[in-house]
Amino acid sequence: MGQAGLLDRLSALDTNTVSDALDFLQLKGATYGIRPLWDCPKIVGRASTVQLGVKEQGAAPTTHLLTPVIDAVSTNDRILVISGGTEGISCWGDIIANASKCKGIRGSVIDGMSRDIDGSRDIDYPVYGRGVTMISARNRLVQIDSGSPIQMRGVTVNQDDFVIADRCGTVFVPAERIEEVLELGERIDRRQALMVQDVRSGKAVSEVMHDTKFEAFHQARPSTDVKEVTQTAFGNPKKATTEDQELSALFAESDTPGISDALDKLGINGQAFNIMPLSNYKKVTVGPAFTVRYVPASDPPGSVGDFIDDVAEGDVIVIDNGGRTDCTVWGDIMTQYAGLRGIAGTVIDGVCRDVNRAINDDYPIFSAGRWMRTGKDRVQVGGVNESIGIGKVRVQSRDIVVADANGVVIVPRHRAREVAEIARRIEQSEEGIRASIAAGSSIAEAREKLGYHLLQRKG
Repeated sequence: MGQAGLLDRLSALDTNTVSDALDFLQLKGATYGIRPLWDCPKIVGRASTVQLGVKEQGAAPTTHLLTPVIDAVSTNDRILVISGGTEGISCWGDIIANASKCKGIRGSVIDGMSRDIDGSRDIDYPVYGRGVTMISARNRLVQIDSGSPIQMRGVTVNQDDFVIADRCGTVFVPAERIEEVLELGERIDRRQALMVQDVRSGKAVSEVMHDTKFEAFHQARPSTDVKEVTQTAFGNPKKATTEDQELSALFAESDTPGISDALDKLGINGQAFNIMPLSNYKKVTVGPAFTVRYVPASDPPGSVGDFIDDVAEGDVIVIDNGGRTDCTVWGDIMTQYAGLRGIAGTVIDGVCRDVNRAINDDYPIFSAGRWMRTGKDRVQVGGVNESIGIGKVRVQSRDIVVADANGVVIVPRHRAREVAEIARRIEQSEEGIRASIAAGSSIAEAREKLGYHLLQRKG
């Protein structure tokens, strides 16, 4: 098959599926920490490798890094893959983005930083990297080599290897194994589509995601003549209790900043550190915690997702994966099933994947990051509905979780009414301050009048 055909097949997949295929084949290719630096589209192409390094003091001026590689590109299938970036120092900017766009380069993947990222965004040039900065590479970094093997976050990438990058991260596929990876990836994709159909039809997720289903990926190619499954009326037999509904309702009109202030005033540690929303949610997610603790996988490995059949309508699933960022514990099938069962949202001290599904379905997920590599055979459920830790906060089963675009707070169940009352007072006072400012008061006058300095003080 020609290169264009291989790229078309790779484009039909996502990084999650390609990562799974690499796992089955015991190949390294999935990287963590290289993410889209603006809301750019997925890119798929062949690697043009570049090695950068620190410029030695007193060395003579050189040609601007990357320009020889850009000038040498003669096909429209190239992705620049750049290694050797230094923390805080840019190795990409808007001028070379414009030059790359003119040459038909599909995008850049940088194990380093970019500056002038708005310039890349404005011309619709995709850039994936570790982060952004304003500090120039001039007289700090030089190009050492190109077209040779490089290291990208622990993965060896050769010239002409295949690259796929999307919202979940970046994956490299050895050119000599691409057809094998594609064939297996397509098989995984088809079988997962059937699993989603099974979930929609009402099958228990414990049956759908049984280990035997995953083992079937190794089996012969399934028939593509798949009968459509009609989605049946679907509900959750486990309903919220009256008390759960009452306690959740206390926070329905609040937000996490107000509740955080109330927790501070009461001396309660409830702000989950570094657990952030997957998207800029406009609504607040509230519900009792259904706690799940993951542990490293045993031999043979145990269950990864059966617990979801026991989660009640309106619950928030809170997963302690020990802050691990090397494998995920949540993907699109879990998102689909949770949405159908009326689960309020998911909080993960770890990473998630298949983020397009969650974002498009508007299913709230709050996590320490996103990555495409599966947790299967790496982690398993160690316990449910027991005390766990999330972002340096202790969470008991049935504590009240409140999450929004600002982050996640945990309210101890036995103090929920007290916290809600303090949060209500704080929010009323802040509303009064805003009204006073709008009427012409200075912010100092408004704060003094309404006792703002006392709002978060303990006691």
